[in-house]
Amino acid sequence: MDEKALLGLIRSVKKTGIARFTRFLDPAESIEFERDCKKNDVTPSLWGGYEDAERRIGAVSEDYLPERSEFSLVLLKSSFDSRFGSISHRDVLGAAMGLGLTRDCIGDIIFDESSVYLFASEQISTFVMEALSSAGRTKLHFVQMDSAARIPPPKGEYFRGTVSSLRLDAVVAEAYRMSRSESSAMIHAGHVKVNHVPCEKVDVQVEEGTMLSVAGHGRISLRSIDGMTKKQRLGVTFFRYT
Repeated sequence: MDEKALLGLIRSVKKTGIARFTRFLDPAESIEFERDCKKNDVTPSLWGGYEDAERRIGAVSEDYLPERSEFSLVLLKSSFDSRFGSISHRDVLGAAMGLGLTRDCIGDIIFDESSVYLFASEQISTFVMEALSSAGRTKLHFVQMDSAARIPPPKGEYFRGTVSSLRLDAVVAEAYRMSRSESSAMIHAGHVKVNHVPCEKVDVQVEEGTMLSVAGHGRISLRSIDGMTKKQRLGVTFFRYT
């Protein structure tokens, strides 16, 4: 979302006192959204349909936080027969884009063994249910789900490690099983993202809950900091997304 459009929402909120909403924001846009709202003395909030959503709708308000039911998003689900092939996030998103939809009207896309869940803005949900009938060679039929429907947990695995400190270069080295010099080189080259935003500073402190990604090596989150070991190193628990 560009700054001009956001400032327009902020002016409207200050004039009317009524909360205004963005379309779906990607993680980097969400960070900018919160920063710019606070800079302009309005209250930001974000919701993408479930607690760990990456793509979220932003709300701008003055005196209250909007209820989640006020965010204009809908959860859609389609089952598919996995015996006859698999589909990916790229397949579903590509099929949606092929219908003329823009990325900012679609939120997270999540899979389990034989279903795909898609968050969409309420305005285009009926169109998606009627028109998004396939992805690749896989047939789909989306239906609207209750907002309290259970979302499949992310696929991946937990693993533990130890670090000398919570500096970015130390954490990346441990998480991705590389040397400290290799992790420093990746960071300086701009190949590392922290919470979806590129970071080239090796001494940035990593916090619990931080999402890391290294180009060509996937995504890993720091799930917990577990205290000091007998060797005076910090024990940590990671989650590797698959």
